[in-house]
Formats: sequence, C-alpha cells, structure tokens
Amino acid sequence: MIENVPLAGVIGHPITQSKSPVLHGHWLRRYGIRGHYIPMDVASANLDSVLRALPKMGFVGVNITIPHKIKVLEIADQITDRATIIGAANTLIFRRDGKIMADNTDGYGFIENLRQHAPQWAATDGPAVVFGAAVPVARWCRH
Repeated sequence: MIENVPLAGVIGHPITQSKSPVLHGHWLRRYGIRGHYIPMDVASANLDSVLRALPKMGFVGVNITIPHKIKVLEIADQITDRATIIGAANTLIFRRDGKIMADNTDGYGFIENLRQHAPQWAATDGPAVVFGAAVPVARWCRH
C-alpha cells in the first residue's frame, strides 16, 4: 500500500527568488517530518485553477509570494482577520471540507521577531518599515 505524504509548497511568479523551499526542506529533514515542499511558478491567469486543483493532488496548503498575495483573497473561501487587516495573504490552508482558508503570518512573525530581538521597541515609538513588504507594517502594529 502506498502511503500518502503531505504536500505543501510556495506559489509565485517568478518563483526562483523564494528561499522557502530551502528553509522548509531543512526543517522537514531536521525534525523528520514527512512531507514535501514544492516551489511552483504560477502565472496570474492560472492561479485560481491551480489553487483549486492542489488539494485533489494531496496538498494541505501553500505559501504565497509575489505577485499573488492580494489576488488570493478573491479566491479564498475564508479569510482570517489577520489577512483582512493586512490586506494580503501569504498562507493558504486547504481544509478537509474543500474550502480554501487565507491567512497572513507576516505581521505576527515581524512582531514576534521584534519582541525577541528588540524587546524595548514599542509600536508607539513611531513607524516601522519592512523593505519588500506588500503593505505597510504600521497597519500590523495598530491592532
């Protein structure tokens, strides 16, 4: 009997700049987690059909990078409050009921990194900038 191995990946266009496959591959191996993390170059015109096909192929979720972070909000069946507030999603979860849930972990990761490495920083100190971000970080810090 062939055992199903969970699949995940990152979708963008282009995708060659993404470090996610190397990073996630490292953690899968390091902790002995069964699964594969696959980079996928998907043009905007194909995004909806590709996302709807992935769960049927064994994917449990994908990360989203440029230029699709805003567009996936139109495709998702459910959107977390974080993704709504930020106005973009970087994570899609394919639920067992067939629905696609969009989330954004960028803000949480940014704030947790600040808490760990700059515990004296407070959002009231003034604006913060993340170069390469799709939306202003100040929106994350207000909520």
